[in-house]
Amino acid sequence: MPGTTISAIGHACGEARKVSELAGTTTADIAPLVAEIVHFRESRQEIWELAVEAAEQSLAAGAGPPGLVVYVSENDPDTTGSLARITDRLGLASVEHLALSGQDCGNLVPAVRVASDALAAGRCERILLVLADRTADRHRIMASGLSVFSDGAAACLLTTGPEPAGPRFRVAATGTRTAVRPAAVDPAEDGILSTVRLASEGVAALLDGLGRGREDFRHVVLPNYRPAAQKFLLAAMRMPADKLLLGPVTELGHCFSADLLITLQRRAAAGELAPGELLLAAVSGPYSWSTMALEYADGR
Repeated sequence: MPGTTISAIGHACGEARKVSELAGTTTADIAPLVAEIVHFRESRQEIWELAVEAAEQSLAAGAGPPGLVVYVSENDPDTTGSLARITDRLGLASVEHLALSGQDCGNLVPAVRVASDALAAGRCERILLVLADRTADRHRIMASGLSVFSDGAAACLLTTGPEPAGPRFRVAATGTRTAVRPAAVDPAEDGILSTVRLASEGVAALLDGLGRGREDFRHVVLPNYRPAAQKFLLAAMRMPADKLLLGPVTELGHCFSADLLITLQRRAAAGELAPGELLLAAVSGPYSWSTMALEYADGR
């Protein structure tokens, strides 16, 4: 895993809409979401079109064509057709490609792990990773009540050699903890308890493998859940609340697996990260918790 670098992050999101507009589309109480999330993004583009828009930004960095395209989507009804359209539109019709899914909003870290393995094996020198999703209005409220789903995409280049100029993040380590649960009497409560346990164990294992302590990390980056929920997860990770690097929650809502890349790009572009700083990025799926340690470099 060491040696993989994330760079040339691009993203595309739908038009801004107010969460209050979703009142009446669900029986859930959305008042907390109206207050903490505020906006979500809605797009009439196809999922693959959002993917292309984000990927074009990554490829514009001028690092050369990738040797592999990895496409991640939980909601695309035709990943095979979408991959063909994406690679054709990007001028990469002869490039090897692969689709990944299965972790709901927690696909980023597993996808980086798969891509890093391909780089380490020498299969290619550069990988284009694209994550894109869109949902219907009636399904925008997360069942857990943590956030509101938005339509969007993010892309980046993964390399082990020379990278394009600009902000970059070296992947120091990744780890995933998985616990598939049988049907529970209270699935919501069981899910929360399992997530807390996986978060605690996952972070401890990653830090132990790195030989680092929690104090070595300047920031923690989480998906665009309600800020109160993010602070709860930080406590589960046994990380101080002041380490939370909050993403554009109120502006974008929750863009599935694309959240973390968007937050990293936005914060780097704003000059809020210092070269050499360590960041801990974490995502969760229905039965998993994945963590990634990153070191920031400004690339100048």
